Amino acid sequence: MKKMMLMATLMAGMFGAMAQQQEATKVEKKETAADKKEAYQCPMKCDGTKTYAKKGKCPQCTMELKLAKK
Repeated sequence: MKKMMLMATLMAGMFGAMAQQQEATKVEKKETAADKKEAYQCPMKCDGTKTYAKKGKCPQCTMELKLAKK
């Protein structure tokens, strides 16, 4: 009886650890998907830290927007 209780406890612990690991993997995937979005910024920083979703020209100084560092 004690062996069965011990085995049941160990099995429950293993399943709990596996569930946590799967959840952590899902969170990591969401973060990397969000990181893939590119942001462009004026090299002169006319607008401070403002970023744009598309390449183009800065609305204030008309310089080409550059890919922003993360």
